[in-house]
Amino acid sequence: MLNEVKSAEAPSETRNEGGATWLKVLIIILVLAILTGVGYFVWRNYFDQKETAQPVTQEKLELDPTKAATHLSKVADTENAYWMRGGFDLFWNEAEPEKGELDWSSTDKKVKALNQNQVYVIPIVKPFANWDQDTCHPEEKYEADFDSQKGGKIKVGAPCDMTAYAEFLEKAIERYDGDGVDDMPGLTIPVKYWEIMNEPSMQGGTTGGVGEELKFFVGTSQEYFEILKTSYETIKKADSEAKVLPAGMAGMQQSFQDFWKPIFAAGAGDYFDIANIHTINTDEKREDLYIIKFKKFLAQYGLQDKPIFVTELQYGKLTEPPEDLAGLEKLIVKSSVFGLVMGADKLFYIENWLFWQEGGFTVEDIEKPAEGEKQVEEENDKEKEDIHKASPEALEGSTHKVYLNLVDKINNFDKIETIKEEYVENPSDFDGATCIMGQYKFISGSNIVYVLWGETEVPTEITGKIKVTDIYGDSQQIQAENLTLTDQPIFVEIL
Repeated sequence: MLNEVKSAEAPSETRNEGGATWLKVLIIILVLAILTGVGYFVWRNYFDQKETAQPVTQEKLELDPTKAATHLSKVADTENAYWMRGGFDLFWNEAEPEKGELDWSSTDKKVKALNQNQVYVIPIVKPFANWDQDTCHPEEKYEADFDSQKGGKIKVGAPCDMTAYAEFLEKAIERYDGDGVDDMPGLTIPVKYWEIMNEPSMQGGTTGGVGEELKFFVGTSQEYFEILKTSYETIKKADSEAKVLPAGMAGMQQSFQDFWKPIFAAGAGDYFDIANIHTINTDEKREDLYIIKFKKFLAQYGLQDKPIFVTELQYGKLTEPPEDLAGLEKLIVKSSVFGLVMGADKLFYIENWLFWQEGGFTVEDIEKPAEGEKQVEEENDKEKEDIHKASPEALEGSTHKVYLNLVDKINNFDKIETIKEEYVENPSDFDGATCIMGQYKFISGSNIVYVLWGETEVPTEITGKIKVTDIYGDSQQIQAENLTLTDQPIFVEIL
């Protein structure tokens, strides 16, 4: 009986031994899993710092070189024109209304709208924040209107805390430079050109085209030089590919030269890439757009080889049509061509001809999806509402046709050759040069467009069948021997 009992208990002992074996296996697996997890944690957090320290990156963006090389600014929604100056202002007070509290929402919205409309923008940097200004500019004289409709005031002295300004500017450049690091979400066209303030010599006491006081800065030439220097160094630190423009000279009048002379004498040429001039109320005595005098001015400081942008080019009054519209339209063509010939690289038009008709320039809201519809557009596809749209009446006007023809004929060129010209420099510092006769070749690859005016012979190289286009874009085909030149500019292409 005892033997029978022992025989019955033997299987129970075998099961206990088997269970213990599996328990040991499970414990070993658990220990290995723990050790593996701990090892990965240690490796990931202490030995793999190079990987975790890298910021999130996106694809690097670049400007299209063909589009970037164009020479005339975008007016309204003109196709094949891309450049816009001041499509948005980089306004310190707007993006950092309180110290340390950055808010990019307004600037992002403007950049997205410009991206959507294929605009290559040159923002105007405004280094003013009231919380900063109040620390060293308590006086009322520093106040300027920046939003007359809302009664907003901004102080426009030199930054009190230049380090804080530089820190803000560096973050802004990084956000919009398109280098793939810390870029604005949805950025498609990078911002690669920056203009440091607007007309700092205009410090009040002068009114603009709609009666506003022209007070853009209250400070000395030396203070502007320090702003320019700090801005340039900060921008290049954040984006070595960026190009920097100083604020535009408001003209070549002696008072403006007096403000800028100390700036250039202090070595400002080391702190900008592209020189900048403005010409307002341009007339027949300034058909070179101040370029001749401006280049002589730059040459005094060894800067005659700097590229030149005319970032404000205005004809006639801002809101009223001229008495002699045909004469002004002829002037637009002659001065645009002659200014480029004399050395301007890009012309930025103040499209005031779109203001000459009541309601001619309005803000157009884009269509929004109906309530309940599935919204599939990207966020930047819904920002066109910030882009001003001209009315059909304004776009069909004769002056706009003149501009469109210029874009068609001379916006894309690689070089200009002068066949013959005659011009006179006018003595007043308010004036420039008048071109009496001009014969020029705008060359783009194998394509050549001749621009001719003045009562003289047709260039001998123009032979055979030709297409002749007037300033409004109307063309006819004739034989070269039947062409007669007048003081009215024409565009000629050999067929």
